[in-house]
Amino acid sequence: MILSNIKDNFYSFLKLQKDELKREELNDYSFKVYKYLKRHNKEFLKNISLEKSNFGKKYISIELKPKNENTVANLYFETENNELTVGFGNFHSHYDNFAELNFKKELKKAFENFYKLLKDELFVVSAGGGASTLLTNKEIEILESGKNLEHFNYDCITYYITSWSGKHDRTFKKPS
Repeated sequence: MILSNIKDNFYSFLKLQKDELKREELNDYSFKVYKYLKRHNKEFLKNISLEKSNFGKKYISIELKPKNENTVANLYFETENNELTVGFGNFHSHYDNFAELNFKKELKKAFENFYKLLKDELFVVSAGGGASTLLTNKEIEILESGKNLEHFNYDCITYYITSWSGKHDRTFKKPS
């Protein structure tokens, strides 16, 4: 029994070591994000891969394949070029761009959007020729009614909605 406990503890120690990323592997910004993940979002650690950057050391990349069979786009989270980027489909957004903003606040906002996409609380909305953003169902209903949103006011004919699950995907024309 004692030998079994020692063996279990040893394997737990090895797993812990395996999950640790070495400081020298990552650029400074990516290591800062990694430390935040370790403390606040441990479930993400199992999905991390390290990618070679064109700008120096490796950066963090997390890609999740959507449940939506109608899209080939993955949901991603990455730290290349000293900025945090979250993207899905035609949408991507940079958070804490070159560390000019409050790091923790921006990282929290990035994770908030990431999780809301996963829970089908936010959807990628594309306005015709390429402008895209994240909107809630309520905001999409406003567009469908023919009204404009202050922060997403495009003179387009067709809107394309993409959701993580695929259950909310649709296309609609702006009422005249």
